[in-house]
Amino acid sequence: MAGVTITSVQNPQVKRWCQLHSRKGREEQGSFLVEGVHLVEEALRSGKAVTAVIYDSERGIDPVVAKALAGRNVRQIAASAAVMAKLSETRTPQGIVAEVMLDSADWDRWWDTQADRDFLLLLLDGVQDPGNLGTIIRTAEAAGVDAVVIGSGSVDLYNGKVVRATMGSIFRLPVFARELHQLTGLLKAAGASLLVTALDPSSRSYDEPLYRGKTAIVIGSEARGVSDGMLAEATHKVHIPLSGQAESLNAAVAAGVILYEARRQRLA
Repeated sequence: MAGVTITSVQNPQVKRWCQLHSRKGREEQGSFLVEGVHLVEEALRSGKAVTAVIYDSERGIDPVVAKALAGRNVRQIAASAAVMAKLSETRTPQGIVAEVMLDSADWDRWWDTQADRDFLLLLLDGVQDPGNLGTIIRTAEAAGVDAVVIGSGSVDLYNGKVVRATMGSIFRLPVFARELHQLTGLLKAAGASLLVTALDPSSRSYDEPLYRGKTAIVIGSEARGVSDGMLAEATHKVHIPLSGQAESLNAAVAAGVILYEARRQRLA
């Protein structure tokens, strides 16, 4: 679908897109930006509601994106290099950005399809670093997690750094934003184990046989770990043994270690 060419960074449409760089702007407009050939392609192929693809008028649309656009009723808008630089959040812009509607993921509908089967959930309690959150979501998909739930106090799922760090997993893996304390009773009533990461004398090593059946793993914030409320709900507390003088692991690294142990046990 052919569009117009935008050359001025003062264009009202450009100003509106720039507002999507903030959480407030995304929430007010109900959309977010994805940047780069791979993420734009993933957004299009996922079936998400992509409302516009904005591309560098001098470069043209990348053939990969052009193929993904085929048959889609999506506005294609050419823009000057100055406009593309204004919309970009990366050091080396690839000359293509897409506007995608926020996904109103329905936890209740998803839960109705999962409650009677074994599942592996990842609950994130206050993960605040965008790179960590995106990497954790990417790792969760690779490790076979059924869904991720992001609790309050965490960085916005649609933050640009988060979206880029997911490498497209955000479009394929169910991700929900919920108050975690509202889910613990539901999970336990369904017979799920709640495994909470904690450097606690009573915690068990992460590689003990804990991950079969209905399982929810809780990863805490980089600075404070898991909240006291979630610790109180734990079925088991688990930790990753550390050597040397290291006091903790990066949240994304810890999630990766535990998720792949869960994968190993569940496939054994």
